[in-house]
Amino acid sequence: MNANPAYDVIVVGLGPGGSSAARELAERGLRVLALEKQQMPRYKTCGGCLSAKIRPLLDDDVDDIIEAEIYRVIVTFRGHSEITVESDTPIAYMVMRDRFDHYLAQKAAAAGAEIRDQEPVKSIIRHEDHFEVVTHKGRYRALFVVGADGVNGISRRALGYTPPRHLAVALEGEARIVPERFSQMQGTVRLDVGDVPYGYGWIFPKKDHWSLGIGTVQHLTTHPKKVYRTFVTHQHVDDVIEQEERHGFRIPLFSEKSDPIANEGSLLVGDAASLVDPFLGEGIYYAIRSGRIAGEVIEKAHRQGYRDLSAYQKRIETEMVPDFSAAARIARFGYQYPKLGFTLFKLHPEYAQQFVQILRGSMGYREYWQKFRGAVRLGLLDFLKLLSRPPKSIARAYDRIADQYDAIRFLWQETVAHEPTQAFFQLLETVFPSGARVLDAGTGTGEVVQELLKRTHPERIVAVDISERMLNLARQKVRDPRVEFTKADFQFLRYPDRSFDAVISLWSLETCPNPRQAVQEFLRLIKDDGYVIYLFSSLPKGVRRFYGYLAEKLIGASLKWRLLHESERPYHSCANSLLKTFGNGLFTLVVLRKCCDVSDDITPCTLPPNWTPHQALEPLS
Repeated sequence: MNANPAYDVIVVGLGPGGSSAARELAERGLRVLALEKQQMPRYKTCGGCLSAKIRPLLDDDVDDIIEAEIYRVIVTFRGHSEITVESDTPIAYMVMRDRFDHYLAQKAAAAGAEIRDQEPVKSIIRHEDHFEVVTHKGRYRALFVVGADGVNGISRRALGYTPPRHLAVALEGEARIVPERFSQMQGTVRLDVGDVPYGYGWIFPKKDHWSLGIGTVQHLTTHPKKVYRTFVTHQHVDDVIEQEERHGFRIPLFSEKSDPIANEGSLLVGDAASLVDPFLGEGIYYAIRSGRIAGEVIEKAHRQGYRDLSAYQKRIETEMVPDFSAAARIARFGYQYPKLGFTLFKLHPEYAQQFVQILRGSMGYREYWQKFRGAVRLGLLDFLKLLSRPPKSIARAYDRIADQYDAIRFLWQETVAHEPTQAFFQLLETVFPSGARVLDAGTGTGEVVQELLKRTHPERIVAVDISERMLNLARQKVRDPRVEFTKADFQFLRYPDRSFDAVISLWSLETCPNPRQAVQEFLRLIKDDGYVIYLFSSLPKGVRRFYGYLAEKLIGASLKWRLLHESERPYHSCANSLLKTFGNGLFTLVVLRKCCDVSDDITPCTLPPNWTPHQALEPLS
């Protein structure tokens, strides 16, 4: 060596990986220079969600910069059909990257590393036995270089490593939210699949705002802003945003082909090395871990007088790559078949709960994938088992399938019944006045109630069902003081006449011995200006009639469910009612008013001819 370098190690970049490497090296007694192109603290576009497994890697005083602790995760499919996972201990922590990164850089400085911000690196020159790092302020020499400047930094290219193979695209908005809605998300994150092709959307609560974002692992055929708008709309938060600032960024996901990230005298950590979970896109935990491993490997090489850092590559391949590979397989399945994956979580809620163990670090992706892969194979068999033993009563039928009901209903509504289901919920948004009192007849596990609370502003919802097990699940899912869950047969309700502004029923009339009697009961309960809105299935016309008949034979015997025949369909036609059919008559959406009567096919309106509702109905398009 021509001259002794001023430093043992130069770290390029002061993100979590760079600061962790600088701290580890300084604590081990090496002379460390860490260079950051921006002034610290600096804003960094990032969701800022740290999985709970990161906690042992951080000092106790990190609590001062944690914005929120997360105890509940809600996963939706295109904004509805929620899966909720809760925990008594934190699942994740929320941080703002400017404060968090600055905190880690200060820890490195306290350990003895020399920190220089506002000094971007212009070039890195490799010499035979050292490196020369050039900035606009000077030239610095060191035996080793750690590249920690992320996906867009100079290190990867300047040190001769290949470009990232797999980039995810993300768009995030930092949003101020109206106080009432903001408080509802305390301790909770929301994730959504289905709206973002090959990716997911998120809502992360921070101390005084939300981080809303979408991320995808493939090139989008539509602009990310359009996907983001769809996600925000389906989460029903577009009307509660007071102020918003959006930023786009790229995430270098781990590629199953493990590229070199270490050579003679240099290595890459964190995002610069593409050490990012290919399923969730989490990178901070792996950045800190890789930074610490880098510090250990470099210190040993320096102490023993060699510059070969291949031991770092081997440790990453041993400690991280196997889990990344399993996460990549889960990502391929989950993002390519989001509807199937979501259904399996519905059928097997224990797998949603077990995923928390990955976030805590008590289970790896490899073990999880082995278990989940079995669920993929057995999912259909589990469903068929539900149909094998016909119960003797409707209540017993739905008690028996209560745990799987959400999955069955989700498949039904997202496949053959998608269009009428969407029309039903859009109609509720259109006709429901603010402050309405609503009866949900045949509520099941409360999925419709959840949609009502998101889409409308009711004063009170009374949700009735004949299955006590279904109601217990609904009570666990919906904890809103405006909602009352009651066991009752909705054909014989004890509420006084004109008790509700609206009675709704979705996919429940098919279980009634007398659907017309049930609808007559609904009409009795609504006020003079109220609505009865229901959606049901009946035998379709044409060739689809045969397939409908088969579906009824397959499912009906077990679930006490049937396609309504023409003689029992509850219709009424007048100037104040609406009716729309889908799928050649397979599905029917009906809106009735107080004037209507469905006791038979010929009974005219029961109110005086001069009766008119306060609000006229628009035709169903």
